[in-house]
Amino acid sequence: MQNVMKKAQGSARYFWSAICPVCCLVLATGLAAGTGKNVVYVGGRGGEATGGELLEAYNKLAATGGEIVLRAPVRITGGFDAPDHDAPITIRGRYDGANAAAARGGEKLILGGAYHINGPTTFANLSIVSEGKGSVYIYCNGHAVVFDRGIVCEPPRNGSFPSIAGVNHANGPEKPGANVTINSGQWHTVVAGTFNDARPSSGTLKLVINGGQYYGAVCAAGTGRHNGDAELTLNGGVFQGGVAGIGDSADAVFRGNLRIIVNGGRFYNRIDAARNAKSELAGSYSLVINGGEFGSLTDITGTREVRGGARSSIEAGRAALLDEPVTGTVTFANPIVKGADPWVFMHDGYYYCTMTGGTRLSAYKAANLPDLHYASPVTIWQPPRGREYSRNLWSPKIYHLNADDVGEKLAGWYLYVSANDGKDNPSADQRMYVLRSLTGDPLGPYGSPTNGRLNVPVKMTGAKGKTFNSEWTVGPKVLQYGGKLYFIWVGRIGDRYSEKKGDHWQCLYMDELVNPWTVSGNPVMICRPTLEWEKHGAGRARDGRMLPEVVEGGTPVYSDDGTLYLLYAASGYWTKHYAIGLLKLVGDDPLNPASWQKAVQPIFKASETVSGPGNACYVSSPEGRSRWTVYHAYVGSKTTGVPRQLFAEPYLVNDKTMIIGAGQPLPLGSPLRMEANPMPLRKKIGGFTEPLPAPDPAFAASAETPTPAPSWRQPANVRKPYVGSRKHGSSE
Repeated sequence: MQNVMKKAQGSARYFWSAICPVCCLVLATGLAAGTGKNVVYVGGRGGEATGGELLEAYNKLAATGGEIVLRAPVRITGGFDAPDHDAPITIRGRYDGANAAAARGGEKLILGGAYHINGPTTFANLSIVSEGKGSVYIYCNGHAVVFDRGIVCEPPRNGSFPSIAGVNHANGPEKPGANVTINSGQWHTVVAGTFNDARPSSGTLKLVINGGQYYGAVCAAGTGRHNGDAELTLNGGVFQGGVAGIGDSADAVFRGNLRIIVNGGRFYNRIDAARNAKSELAGSYSLVINGGEFGSLTDITGTREVRGGARSSIEAGRAALLDEPVTGTVTFANPIVKGADPWVFMHDGYYYCTMTGGTRLSAYKAANLPDLHYASPVTIWQPPRGREYSRNLWSPKIYHLNADDVGEKLAGWYLYVSANDGKDNPSADQRMYVLRSLTGDPLGPYGSPTNGRLNVPVKMTGAKGKTFNSEWTVGPKVLQYGGKLYFIWVGRIGDRYSEKKGDHWQCLYMDELVNPWTVSGNPVMICRPTLEWEKHGAGRARDGRMLPEVVEGGTPVYSDDGTLYLLYAASGYWTKHYAIGLLKLVGDDPLNPASWQKAVQPIFKASETVSGPGNACYVSSPEGRSRWTVYHAYVGSKTTGVPRQLFAEPYLVNDKTMIIGAGQPLPLGSPLRMEANPMPLRKKIGGFTEPLPAPDPAFAASAETPTPAPSWRQPANVRKPYVGSRKHGSSE
């Protein structure tokens, strides 16, 4: 009987297409598997359907409800406003289950602008495609809306997946509350409220997520001014952009009871009561955790730092959820994320990363090294305009200098970066600056280390008036050795106007740090280009510039027995030959150029699929079981007009030498593994006004894993003798 029905339905569809070959819109009743539903087919043979045809289908079903079935891509140019309807309407592809994927090439809703829903609506078994820049927004306008199974979203090139709001963003009348359910799809930002900052809304906001992937934040309320309650229930899905009660706006206000229930899903970034501490939450906020995967989460915050005085509490379905350590491994593949000049370090069990910036510096926090792909940027320095340090913020480095290093008064987090005013080319007149975290947090904000002024750096100087930082100075590094701090940087001889190849070259200098922003003024050159592999790319450029022979970096790495290496990059960074070289300290005094021995070949260079690896930093896995090099490089052989990206490879180091991976990048897509960050949820929780659930006694005696020491610090059990200061010459 079922086969007979299928044949009958097929015959009916063939009949309609045969007698109306030029029609793209057909109304048929009682064809939805014998359910008696009204069905309107949009599109047919011969290309795409239009937004006008979709609107006509809506109008046909506005009074009765039913299904709109897409038989071809429907392209909507600009925005779309569905007609008002009280009866439920479903928009779907022709096929369900496995057949849907095969047919989805023609069952697309292509959105060129905002899509406004004005009645109870379900979407199922079709593709939703964003076109244009940014994210396309779907506004549910307070209606019951379901994004059911079989939704596949497609972003535009260099754009974002679609976003969903439960409430309208416009200024017209709206239906109070929201009721949105999402079972599948790939989405950017999803809010039960509104995207429009400070827009008023009311009623009860309800958002239920059972599956899908979310690349932006998922918020219970959004960024408007809401009076009423909100409940966000998460049963499944992958939440790469984190979860929040209120979105990231200082103008957001929520007055009512806000509740987030977590029953399942995989979570990255954060779960916050409010993404912006300047927003207002008056009433109560409760977070209920019954299940899920939280190994990639960094923070869970309550309302203590949020305006409005709301109470906040957290509940756990079982006590062990907050206290059991994460086990297993994380698996990833290169590249990790776009960026250049990476600086990655660990603090209190988390990874932090910063990279070269243009007019601001951002930093990222992640539980696991590959989670940097999902981390949200935090602005740590926004220099004022029109200053000598306002632009081209190169190769930033963040160090924690403790009381043993600089004294109790000066201990803290320091940001070293070179910059210029941007009036000439990015490289011109680069000078070195220092800022200090004003909060004791590596994420800043940062300001002057001498007077605390926000976003104002100190220009590094030499002690007792000695010349330093008056010429090109880039690539900061700090070394701790023999109980003293040393500063390493990149300088140059010659410039772009030099007459011949070999007259313009870069070099590594080292000097002792007197305080965090002052060197002794007795710099020593410890490395310059001398080997053929270090000189690729040097010479006269097409525009007449003399390109330099390059060495840069000079990142310290210790072995367990205290053997010290400096890893540097050489050859033009604009070439595929850019590679990592090795210096080894074979004497006792790092300020004696003769104490450094240079390897004759690079220890890490380009492969067939990855070019120009260099300017690396070095970190441990969460429990110190393995060590990792994080470097930037280009995918493929092209090194101009394409972005650099961050890669990670394991390294080995001992008293004899240091090895990075197989000596060149692994093939793209190769699986890499390290132990997962074991940190339990309880250690990620802060800012709740009510007491946390009691700890599970079964985990009370769990040993806390110390954060591995940074690569630039001499191992605590090793203290090599230090030879007192003396005058030294330069070295090759």
